[in-house]
Amino acid sequence: MGIVRWPNLLIVALTQYLLQYLVLLPALQKAGISPTLDHWHFFLFVLTTLLITAGGYIINDILDYETDLVNKPGKVFINTSFSRKKASWLYLTLSLLGLAVAWHLAVFVEKPSLVLIYPGAVFGLWLYSRFFKKMPLLGNLVVALFCADVAGIVLFAEREAFASISVEQPALAGRISLLFGGYVLFAFLSTLLREIIKDVEDVEGDAVAGLRTLPIVSGFQMAKRAAIFLALSLLLIMLSFAWWLYKNDQWLGLVFAGAAIIFPNAGVVFLLVKAARKEDFSQLSFFTKLIMAAGLVLLVLISI
Repeated sequence: MGIVRWPNLLIVALTQYLLQYLVLLPALQKAGISPTLDHWHFFLFVLTTLLITAGGYIINDILDYETDLVNKPGKVFINTSFSRKKASWLYLTLSLLGLAVAWHLAVFVEKPSLVLIYPGAVFGLWLYSRFFKKMPLLGNLVVALFCADVAGIVLFAEREAFASISVEQPALAGRISLLFGGYVLFAFLSTLLREIIKDVEDVEGDAVAGLRTLPIVSGFQMAKRAAIFLALSLLLIMLSFAWWLYKNDQWLGLVFAGAAIIFPNAGVVFLLVKAARKEDFSQLSFFTKLIMAAGLVLLVLISI
């Protein structure tokens, strides 16, 4: 996948483009409202997100080198594909490039102070890699929030256009809020679930590195119960959303949600109850990743 995790970056870009072009722009066109960002500037907006994300992966690999040698020896990029020095220069280059693009966007929308969001996000990911991920739950929450923000920041960028829709067509604004809010919540919970599962999976290497993750501090059973609680919460939310799909005659989305998210989610709960070995949690991590990808496909289906 490379040090910047190209498949993950593709998912980030797809998420933002799908939300913009399948949810927001059709609603704005229907209401006769122009978007804040044209096609070129939205591309730059997505680019800044990708640069933040890629930089986060690089600094995490740099600071987690010793831990990764234990947890995932076959996927260590520092001192194999990249020297530590070369990786550090790449991190600095991507961060500065992103800052330049963010400044251009802030000037374009005539709100220069918004440029502060970019260094704030970069610094937040550095803090995560350096400190937060070593603390029980805090690191997991930070990652989940960042993943949810990938979707939420799209609506934030078009907040003025959305405010106009809210006044002129409140029903349409309500649908946008439901789709964005629902996806943000789905992204947050599914990411948090996967992060805790990964902590259990990586407990050996994390303990050697001195990390204080939830399974290390509170024990295997407590981490497992937390994962089961999150999986059940996600299942209940998806069942509620399935009811909304049913009430709104979204049959294609309903069938897909049941087959690709709700049923597998129930399976994750069942497997979590039985899980006892590292291999079990490796399997669960893979399943939760599939559920997260299915959430993106569902977004496409219900926006058609």
